[in-house]
Amino acid sequence: MQYLSQDLILLALNPQTGKTRFSWYSALDYGLVGSLLLDLVLQGKLEIDNDNRVIGAIAVNTGNEFLDQRLSEVLASSRPRTARFWVTRWRRRYLGIQTIVLQNLVDLGVLERQEQRILGLFPTQRYFLTDESIQHEIIQQVRAAVLEGIGLDSRMAALISLMQASHLTDAVFRPEERPEARSRIRAIAREELVGQAVSKAILTIQATTFGAISGG
Repeated sequence: MQYLSQDLILLALNPQTGKTRFSWYSALDYGLVGSLLLDLVLQGKLEIDNDNRVIGAIAVNTGNEFLDQRLSEVLASSRPRTARFWVTRWRRRYLGIQTIVLQNLVDLGVLERQEQRILGLFPTQRYFLTDESIQHEIIQQVRAAVLEGIGLDSRMAALISLMQASHLTDAVFRPEERPEARSRIRAIAREELVGQAVSKAILTIQATTFGAISGG
């Protein structure tokens, strides 16, 4: 797929139920908004410095209206803000970020949306793949990158960092593979500094949220 958010939500989508997998303390939502930052960085539109501050690099449109709006917002900021600031801000603003990305894939013909009712009363939407090979290919690429180091470029490393922060490792790797996979994912995340900055911001937000809930 073209954008990290598309890949990430396809990793999270259960093709049997048409729903995204359980997201611990909105981990997937934070991963999706974090992917917006990373896509802009990978396109050379933004940079993240050693203090995790997001800095504008090139004020040129991406060709994607939603990303262009996020880029304009960062560039219009009165001062450089951290990755954590933008992830927190966009998560609060786009509580339906999963639906936004899923609908984007419906528009592209990758998914088909079906309206259903729970207990015949409460409406819900489910999303089914029109071609399961698309999801299968993304999963296989992630597996090859983690377990064999194949195709491990900066974009894949960023996706793997987001997968880790979104708690989706178990959706991609079999139980007997997970100890080795987690070890290699940690190593990949350490080397990919931009992805690490965003995933660290996500994990810090989650820890703060969990602490507030536990303390309450």
